Amino acid sequence: MVYQGLPRRETLRLGAASIATTAAKLKYAHRVAAEIRWRIAQGLFDDASYAEYFPDSQVALAREEAARKAQVSTHLEVQASTFGALAKLWLASKGKLEAATRDQYATAVRFWTSMFGADTPVVALTHGVVAARLGAHAWKSAKNHNNYLIALRGIFALEYRGRQALDSPMVGIENMPVVKKLPDPLSGAERDTILADMARHYDPRVVAYFQFMFFTGMRPEEAIALRWSDIDLRCGTARVQRVRTFRGSERDGSKTHAERDVDLVSSAIDALSAMRPYTSLKRDADGREADVFENPVTGCAWHDERSQRENYWHPCLKRLGIRQRRSYCTRHTYCTVALMGGVNPAYIAAQAGHSPKMLLEVYTRWIPGADGGAEKRRLVMAMGANSSQILPIRPLQGLAGDREKAGKSLRDNDLPALDVGRRDWTRTNDPHHVKVVL
Repeated sequence: MVYQGLPRRETLRLGAASIATTAAKLKYAHRVAAEIRWRIAQGLFDDASYAEYFPDSQVALAREEAARKAQVSTHLEVQASTFGALAKLWLASKGKLEAATRDQYATAVRFWTSMFGADTPVVALTHGVVAARLGAHAWKSAKNHNNYLIALRGIFALEYRGRQALDSPMVGIENMPVVKKLPDPLSGAERDTILADMARHYDPRVVAYFQFMFFTGMRPEEAIALRWSDIDLRCGTARVQRVRTFRGSERDGSKTHAERDVDLVSSAIDALSAMRPYTSLKRDADGREADVFENPVTGCAWHDERSQRENYWHPCLKRLGIRQRRSYCTRHTYCTVALMGGVNPAYIAAQAGHSPKMLLEVYTRWIPGADGGAEKRRLVMAMGANSSQILPIRPLQGLAGDREKAGKSLRDNDLPALDVGRRDWTRTNDPHHVKVVL
């Protein structure tokens, strides 16, 4: 017989034995063969029929195995096409990120899975469904909304790629507008007041930490990971080559994944000198050299910057009556005080670990304070040097007389002398027709 375009030769069996060659059984075999050919011609013969007529056929067994594998594959595809499975796949693809970032993404994945349901098919999450769920949720802030959207966009991007990208339910869903906050630095006088108050109330190790932060502009995660081997007192530099961020974990580099040397001014060197008796010869439990700065309560390295902020920074500002700010403003204070002192912005950018472009974008408003108004004077001179008088300038002392004159009748006044109210000129033949609105 010919089945699906290929010639087939099979053996008919009755029970477990082949049909013996007798006249009656040959007649039966011819009848069965004719029945099969008729069903093939009518399109009524499929793989199930093949297995029914020839259960021991290798062709039937192979097709049955292929069908079983296809069923398993379909089941796996259905599992992977659920939102929960897709979200797990996306999170697994982020294994190379830093631990802190992975933890934030894991939190976002748990949030989205609870919102949309782990077993919900991805195809069921249309743009309308996603937009409605996002709109109905009470977000803590616009920034919180936008940060969580990073994970959601990544999850759907894993499913909708290439030509299918336009079918993603995230197309058209935008971030919420966020007000970009300006840096909130302290003045040099406020900085000195804070350090003096800390010296009266806190352990010298706390004062040394904040003094170093004010006079180097380092990020907190950089300063708390400094070791004495990073300090070169002969050259007056500190090398930033590691950070301590998430749950005390460390990694090489900085926030920008680049090392840098920070020049130390005398106040920063004084802070290091204050720490030398406490930590310069100290070793941690693993025998590694101790960090430069330590928590005076535990005698161990600072785990992060939360303890400094909550136990020392905020109480100090409250005690002094200074408006509350993040302790990160020590970095902003360093940059702004330097800019207002006339230090080259490119040098400050290198010190702080910024790009010059970013530093100018963030701190531009403090740069004019460095020139004592010289640039404004240059602008005034440039604008007025070669300009001709375009509009007639009336002396200020004549304004009072004009107001008195304006109180008389229009007949007694010259129209140009009228400097009160609003004149609406109308198209008339009378050149003196004026409408005065007071």
